[in-house]
Amino acid sequence: MPTLRLPLESQLFVAVTAALGTLFAVYVTLTKSPTFGVGLPLALLWFLTLVTAFLVWPHWAVALTIPYFALVPAAKIFITPWIGATKDVVSLSAVVASVLLVIADHRRFRADPTAMSAMGLLIVLYVVSVGGGHGVAWLQGVRLACLPMLMLFAGMTLVRPQRTLRWAVGSFAVTGCIIGSYGVLQQYLGVWRLHDLGYTYNVQLRTYHGVLRSFGTLDDPFAYAAFELMALAAVVFWMRRGTTRLIIATIIGAGIASSLVRSAALVSVGLFALWLARRGQTTVATLFVVALVASGVVFVVSASGTQTHTYQADSSGSVVTLNGRVSAWKAALGPPSAWPLGQGVGTVGTAAQRAAYSFTPAGGSGAASSSSSATAVDSGYLAVIADVGFIGFAVFAVLLGRLWWLGRRASRAHVRGAWMALAILVVMLIDASTRSSFTGFPTATLEFLMIGISLAAARDGLEHVERESR
Repeated sequence: MPTLRLPLESQLFVAVTAALGTLFAVYVTLTKSPTFGVGLPLALLWFLTLVTAFLVWPHWAVALTIPYFALVPAAKIFITPWIGATKDVVSLSAVVASVLLVIADHRRFRADPTAMSAMGLLIVLYVVSVGGGHGVAWLQGVRLACLPMLMLFAGMTLVRPQRTLRWAVGSFAVTGCIIGSYGVLQQYLGVWRLHDLGYTYNVQLRTYHGVLRSFGTLDDPFAYAAFELMALAAVVFWMRRGTTRLIIATIIGAGIASSLVRSAALVSVGLFALWLARRGQTTVATLFVVALVASGVVFVVSASGTQTHTYQADSSGSVVTLNGRVSAWKAALGPPSAWPLGQGVGTVGTAAQRAAYSFTPAGGSGAASSSSSATAVDSGYLAVIADVGFIGFAVFAVLLGRLWWLGRRASRAHVRGAWMALAILVVMLIDASTRSSFTGFPTATLEFLMIGISLAAARDGLEHVERESR
């Protein structure tokens, strides 16, 4: 088995930690009744196994994480809801493995300092949450927002990033084909038969003008479309031209089309513009970007909602301009005094829903719990502002801008990993304009992880090119 060469102080640290863990397990076993279960020791063993996998075999660990994350939502329905918690264990194990690598040898910490500083400051803003309380919703908000960002750190730190990226792309291609094929099959099965299988109306089962929106193995069509778009980006920007790539891209494209998610067309245009830029057709790519921005504005103004969540927004119950968006935006942003630091993590959005906040999902009885409702437009950018204000959003913009700059700089040397990072960034940035995707599972977790791995692989490739040119 390959091993890591750790300095003496790091070996002592690992040994002492293992000894303390063993003593704790013995203490618990002796102080509890003879019927003490083995669930906790098995869970701890599984966690340590995952940490070891990310330490020693990151290519295997990441390649298996991708399909596992994609199948967790379906497993919650057909096996047990408790399996959903395992996704956090897997993510945390990757982060712990990265931290151990840095502790073992600080020279392994080669992640970009600017990006890591911005990420760290943003995490601090989420934890402090100046604008709101620190209850259950705050805990949910911190977990949902910070864990995906920590996966960026893991991706930039794990060993052998180029090999890991190759395996991750292959995993995305295979998983995207399987889930995309299932999405096409769902169109054949129809709403009623899918409901008989155990899926729920207005959760997984959604329609657009009476036509089913396929959702694959994910929680909803929007997460499904985002996952398939990541798989498409991996295929187009990594695999070499040939019949295999064409077949895989066609299957994934059919899966995306079956979701009937209109914003997926915007992401596809963005990926096409990036593909043109990669081929040196910068002028044409710029025209496509301009058309993309114009189409995005028209989409926001004309569409009546994306994920159709309903929030308590307006006491009058009236739908105001932009299909009710102005009222919803005002409700999410709060009073002007809350704009600099936000309303507080978990006050609105996904975390608030997880904590049974007063906002009620659409499709309910239609009665407002405290006031009438208005249709809110899901937006990752708006969610960041609501949580940590415009100050936090500025820090987040610095992080995203730095990631784009790193990818763009490496792409000038025609490093493949750089284009992979830019492609995933395009998917993430456009997708976040129409839904709260920065905290969405599994898309946010996998997006940040893939961006980190891609940038680390691009960094190594760029260093190799520089050495060759000397």
